[in-house]
Amino acid sequence: MDAGLTLKELAGQTGLSSPFLSRIERGLTMPSIPTLQAAADALTVDIEFFFRSEEETDFVVSPGTGRRTVVSAMGSRERPAYLLELLAQGLDNSYMEPALVTLLGREEEVPTTTHGGQEFLYVVEGRIRLTLGSKTFVLKRGDAAYWNGRVPHKGISLGKKPARTLNVHLVPGQRSSSFVVK
Repeated sequence: MDAGLTLKELAGQTGLSSPFLSRIERGLTMPSIPTLQAAADALTVDIEFFFRSEEETDFVVSPGTGRRTVVSAMGSRERPAYLLELLAQGLDNSYMEPALVTLLGREEEVPTTTHGGQEFLYVVEGRIRLTLGSKTFVLKRGDAAYWNGRVPHKGISLGKKPARTLNVHLVPGQRSSSFVVK
């Protein structure tokens, strides 16, 4: 990793000595977890960065064909409430989780949900009723919403044809896979 810091600058930010950091860098000393955490904080990376294998990927390209579609959040009558087309599977240590969501459930079938982090929604096709806490919004193609995942929420398609949305979950400090998959 090239963070643009000298060992002296990193030492100043971590409280560790430059010779000690040099020994770690050359593999002559095994650092403790608190030492690695101090270095990770100074470099603004997750501590896992130091344990990554060289095969791990820092990017993913997701062609339009062959993406996995999964069922999420079963409705009260055991019918799928949402279908998720996962758009960025395979990125190591991802924090965001984008998906195209097809809204299938009916109002009475779909329970509200909560999760950690935040969620963004953009209506790609159709019209939906988005419930956020005690408020309800009708959104159409091109409309968007962004909320704290702790707010109870659900989306319902309002047309005869299921609506589709682009949803992104972001859970800082936690890996992705926050979409509930049944």
